Amino acid sequence: MNSLLRVLFSTITVAVLYLQANAQTNTFEVRIANHAVGTIEANRKLNGGAKSIIIKTRIQIMLSKINSDIINEYSNNVLTNAKSSRISGKTGEDKQTTTRRNGKEYTIMVNGEKSVIDNAEIEECVADLYFAEPKQINRVFSETLGRFLPVKSLGGGVYELILPEGKKNVFKYENGTLVQVEVNHTLGKAVFVKIS
Repeated sequence: MNSLLRVLFSTITVAVLYLQANAQTNTFEVRIANHAVGTIEANRKLNGGAKSIIIKTRIQIMLSKINSDIINEYSNNVLTNAKSSRISGKTGEDKQTTTRRNGKEYTIMVNGEKSVIDNAEIEECVADLYFAEPKQINRVFSETLGRFLPVKSLGGGVYELILPEGKKNVFKYENGTLVQVEVNHTLGKAVFVKIS
């Protein structure tokens, strides 16, 4: 009986460790003018060739709330579905974007406007930047904007993500782990700092 309990305990321990090794959560504090205004929780799950990433952003600035969610699904390291939603309290700047793979093309809907990307396999998205340094990557797909954005290495684990209007978000990595993001937003400059 004792050996049966040991085997059962060992099996459960291995299963729990395996699940934890294939799930990762990174939490960032959002700061504006050096004041904490919200959090970003980035969660990634790996299961063989399948991957899912969920990023939840919750920000409150005075009387205004911004809730943003990104949900990506990948098969064999290729994006199959992405959904991005942003709900802004008083500003009314709500945004919904969906990206779906259909054969060798992607159908993208941004606030009801449809576009198509032909002959593409999207392997890297903005959400992936929260989990891995973009070494040897020169562009990522923006789940929110529904288009590719250039990524430029500045050296020393620092990368610029160049937005369509020319603004730049700066991602800083230490030993391959994202530790800080500087974002130039309509509300001003925001900094995301990894807290766990």
